[in-house]
Amino acid sequence: SLGEECDDGDLLSGDGCSRTCQLEEGFHCAGEPSLCYIYEGDGICEPFEKETSIIDCGLYTPKGYLDQWATQAYSSHEDKKCPASLVTGEPHSMICTSYHPESPEHPPLTGWFPCVTNGNRPQDKRSEQTEGSLEREDEVWLKVCFSRPGMASAIFIFLASDGPVLREHQRPTVTVHLTDVSGNNHSLGTHELSCQQNPLVINVTHHLNVLSHQTTSVLLNFSSPLVGISAVALRTSSHISPPSLDTCSPEHEGQNHQGQSCVHRPCGEQGSCAPLLLDHTEMVNCTSGGPGHMKCAITCQRGFALQGSSGKYLRPVQKEILLTCSSGHWDRTVSCMPLDCGVPDPSLVNYATFSCSEGTDFQKRCSISCVPPAKLQGLNPWLTCLEDGLWSLPEAYCKLECDAPPVIPNASVLLPPCPQHSHDVGSVCRYECKPGYYAVPSADSKVRSNFLKIQCLEGGIWEQGSCVPVVCEPPSPVFEGMYECTNGFELNSQCMLNCNQESGRRPILCTKEGLWTEEFKLCENLQGECPPPPSELNFVEYKCEQGYGIGAVCSPTCVIPPSDPVILPENITADTLEHWMEPVKVQSIVCTGRRQWHPDPVLVHCIQSCEPFQADGWCDTINNRAYCHYDGGDCCSSTLSSKKVIPFAADCDLDECTCRDPKAEENQ
Repeated sequence: SLGEECDDGDLLSGDGCSRTCQLEEGFHCAGEPSLCYIYEGDGICEPFEKETSIIDCGLYTPKGYLDQWATQAYSSHEDKKCPASLVTGEPHSMICTSYHPESPEHPPLTGWFPCVTNGNRPQDKRSEQTEGSLEREDEVWLKVCFSRPGMASAIFIFLASDGPVLREHQRPTVTVHLTDVSGNNHSLGTHELSCQQNPLVINVTHHLNVLSHQTTSVLLNFSSPLVGISAVALRTSSHISPPSLDTCSPEHEGQNHQGQSCVHRPCGEQGSCAPLLLDHTEMVNCTSGGPGHMKCAITCQRGFALQGSSGKYLRPVQKEILLTCSSGHWDRTVSCMPLDCGVPDPSLVNYATFSCSEGTDFQKRCSISCVPPAKLQGLNPWLTCLEDGLWSLPEAYCKLECDAPPVIPNASVLLPPCPQHSHDVGSVCRYECKPGYYAVPSADSKVRSNFLKIQCLEGGIWEQGSCVPVVCEPPSPVFEGMYECTNGFELNSQCMLNCNQESGRRPILCTKEGLWTEEFKLCENLQGECPPPPSELNFVEYKCEQGYGIGAVCSPTCVIPPSDPVILPENITADTLEHWMEPVKVQSIVCTGRRQWHPDPVLVHCIQSCEPFQADGWCDTINNRAYCHYDGGDCCSSTLSSKKVIPFAADCDLDECTCRDPKAEENQ
């Protein structure tokens, strides 16, 4: 309808076409229904972004202007680790960040940074510096020179880093001066530096005092030593005639207070254009416009592309260009170099790796291999390096699938049976547990079922599932020692209560539902009581509020806190307990029908309680045992997110601080 900029057929915003059918910022939409995508930074220079996208298309030069990159550079602090020559030519990278290249947690940056961050200006004093307060010896400046002086119309400063913010809402700044052929400086003011505005574009036409001068170099003074510059470009008007030969300056011109000059040719050498001697060209077609003026159309051979003086391909990748020579100066330096597409980006085919045994040059091929368990779909697993420097669109992809479903013990596959070949993610296979078994219920379900369902998960593996034997609940501890069962508490096991009189009791059966056919009941006329539990045996005392009769319950507590009452084997005491042993804590003992306490108080011992500080990042030696879950993993580097064990107030003369957990990587 009227006023619509796009229409992708839905009512969602954020996908390039808003719910009101307006084009969203950063997206380009084409076709009906509209297909929208983010175009900035995809490496492809499309016609609609040729004049606006520096990242994809490079610096666009309008008609009537000439853009040139710096050919020489000098800085306030020269060092081989950070040479000023890094700013000459086109930028090696368009990436701009807010950190410094010496930060160990960040990847290296491409660009020039002042070598003054160590020693010259301590970190704690940087925040005290304000704009313009740099001492003379600590002044950070960069001077760049251009091979062809001209009437400046704009300056482009490409950033590698805008430096950390020194104080709230204050960003680093740069003060810019243009230097003319006579060595005089002309101010363009002070400008804030930010990666959000990269490159920084300074319009010289707003400064009328500069327009009548021939610019030969640019001087940049920085308020912070933490900024990084990747390139500087000068835009001059190609309509304004260059100065006559008698206005040329001697070689010492351009001298400034930093003591560096931009040397240009003496007056007698600017007359003619140097011949273009380029290798691997298919065609060089030149036309002369008079002495010192020439235009040449360059076309590289097939399989070659144009590179700038920085050694990087021109963006977008191209094999044709028109070079202009004026007053003996070519507007740029190029060469035809073999085309190389580079290693394919992983995003080209998900779940895949690429093998480029032939190389990555023009018309070379790379094969697509899927990372298991993903499987290749399509007949052509090859990518080809094309003339535009990009890889051909893949004709195959890697699809995550599950292999044939697993064989689950004690279960049979339901009809229709699951195919034995691959399964898509999300597909389901159903099983029925054999009689006497049931499916392990999920965490959110407590209902037993004979049917089991497993799903193919996103990782290409089947969901875990199993059928376990039907087991009935053990009888109450009061019946301990009073019954005999044919097969424990499993399906169809028959349990008989042993009473003194032959009363003709029927066996109690464990059914397939996991229930007993009848309730366990004490024998009739059963009387008596258990002897009082021994006082302070193994440092344990008992509280028996129900007395000592059959079925009475007593609660154990330890005489010496903080300790827990636990059951230990007959030949083990609290002093001989090993760290790998995991005793069971005793909540109570009960007087059984046989008038004996269960569990036997002789087996109940007191061991030290666990400290309530498990999995807190500190290795507590008291908790470094199986009973305390090995301090929640705090004593093994493999189970710590920090990978560093920190003992907590411990004397580690013995092995209390070592990694004891048998499941940890260190003990495998």
